[in-house]
Amino acid sequence: MRSHFEFYFAPVLLACVLSALNTLTCSSTLIPLEEHSSEPTSINTASLPVTSPTIAQTTTPSSSRQHSQQVFQKKFNDPDERRGGILTLANRSDPPGGFDPMRTSSIGLHHVAGALFGPGNLVMRCRENMYMGCPYLATSWRVSPDGREWTFTLRSEARWHDGKPVTAGDIKSWLEFSRFGQELGKGKRAPAYYSGEIGSIEKVTILDSNQIQISLNTRERFLPEVLANPRLKIAHPSHLLQSAFDQDQSNVSPLALGLVGAGAFRFEKYVRSSQIIVKRFDQYFERDHTNRAIPYLDEIHYVIMKDNAAMDAAFRTGRLDGGARGLGHYLTEERKRGYLQSLGDKVTFAEIEGGMFRLAFNTLTPGPWSDPNVRRAIALWIDKDAAIPSVLGGFGWTSPELGPENKYKDKRFVVWPSFDNVPLLERRSTAKKLIKEAGYEDGFTMGHLCRARHSQGCEFLNDQLRGLGIDLVLRLVDTATWNQKRVSLDFDTQQGRLSVLPIPEGTEGVYGRFSRSPDAYAKHEDQKVDELYRLLRLATTPERRIGIWRQLQKYLFVDQTYIVPIAEAIYVVPYRTYVNGLVIPPEDGHTHTDFATVWLANR
Repeated sequence: MRSHFEFYFAPVLLACVLSALNTLTCSSTLIPLEEHSSEPTSINTASLPVTSPTIAQTTTPSSSRQHSQQVFQKKFNDPDERRGGILTLANRSDPPGGFDPMRTSSIGLHHVAGALFGPGNLVMRCRENMYMGCPYLATSWRVSPDGREWTFTLRSEARWHDGKPVTAGDIKSWLEFSRFGQELGKGKRAPAYYSGEIGSIEKVTILDSNQIQISLNTRERFLPEVLANPRLKIAHPSHLLQSAFDQDQSNVSPLALGLVGAGAFRFEKYVRSSQIIVKRFDQYFERDHTNRAIPYLDEIHYVIMKDNAAMDAAFRTGRLDGGARGLGHYLTEERKRGYLQSLGDKVTFAEIEGGMFRLAFNTLTPGPWSDPNVRRAIALWIDKDAAIPSVLGGFGWTSPELGPENKYKDKRFVVWPSFDNVPLLERRSTAKKLIKEAGYEDGFTMGHLCRARHSQGCEFLNDQLRGLGIDLVLRLVDTATWNQKRVSLDFDTQQGRLSVLPIPEGTEGVYGRFSRSPDAYAKHEDQKVDELYRLLRLATTPERRIGIWRQLQKYLFVDQTYIVPIAEAIYVVPYRTYVNGLVIPPEDGHTHTDFATVWLANR
């Protein structure tokens, strides 16, 4: 009998809701390791979702969606006709941070990085169900009975774009670089901004040429799902990184290393403020259901368009096949109507739940906001429904019943809308009393770190809090400065990044203590949060997980009000109807940006 429970998540999965994200209960998705072939990863492109206005694909399809499906079925019988072509997409900005996924979660990078560096690392979010972890650079994994040692077997056919094999040393180097940073001589590279999400990693050991073992300081039953976060990309090949270390360059970026990745497309050209070109990597390991190599496309051209009006004009005149992802470029209701009026059934829309618009406090900096009652008053005062038209362009929700259909997601885990749901006037009356009792009836000034690109949210908060007597001083910064400041204590309040983290156990990086999770939205050193996450990891049933998750969110959002959840965004991206094979996730626009399964029908 084996001393470890050994399993493999098949690439083609049956539906498994979030409440059952448990390797013991999702038995229908498990295949014993000894039954798994060592052939290159094969994906069933016939079952992949195509672009459609309704991502859940449960409502009556529009005419444009029907057209897309009909073309897909016609082309399915002749797979060779899928190959070739250039996909032209808008990109919101130049990728910041030297294309470094360890330094930024910006979609301006990750819209491109999926093609260059791949959709995952050891694992990826499954294309058929993003809430499950599928093999990527690893072919299988097993976990020890205590949940503190995970052993991953690596695939032998993965290659870097310079032809070198992806090795166990590359994985070890990336994990240690991300978790612990690097010290060289007088220089020091800080850990990755997401180090809090993988903060339980204690040690990484190479067992042999194709196996690594990750040792944790606590039980973690959902490590593959945590690692499957698409922001956690491997962009520093160890054989190139070592050369930089030899020159005492600890902060070297992927751009400085030549943008050598292991994704479906290799780097070809980058002209700042103009264009990024990637070309098909012929040694890429994934294959479709007919055992044909992917990607299908010859090239992807990302046209850098900082102005959404320029993107709209370029799309309508046929110069773009798809829009940019990112706030400011996601469509508003008004802009979507304009697309439909101009293009009719020649355009279709991806709708993706995009994450929470929020207000988060730095409680480690002295000020009135250090008082929980003041924070509570602010939470009660804000008109959350008003944020949807003014901040989210008309696409969003404050109740999960109003969000898009999502058959894979158990909405019992969506807890925050159940808090503070009394009428607004009643909430505001209580807020006034709390502010008066705290001694701030005459108001006060509070700073706000504002990413200039997201100024609508900042202006909304400024207008809202003025009625409570709070003068919110907006500190507008560019993306590079925002990436630096958000992991510091150099602000009073902020909104944080608009991340979607579907696995509760993976949220400690954004809700945890500052010393453990520098990229946390709110800055605090509350050890009770540590304890609640510990209990969450120890939970063995869906009911227990839901109970602890509710307790944790109530503590964060109500009892201490470290964070004020305001509204959930829905992101809308336009694509031409001849763009097929897009894998559109039900939430999180950073997911499946590799475009490896995309093909172009006759235009």
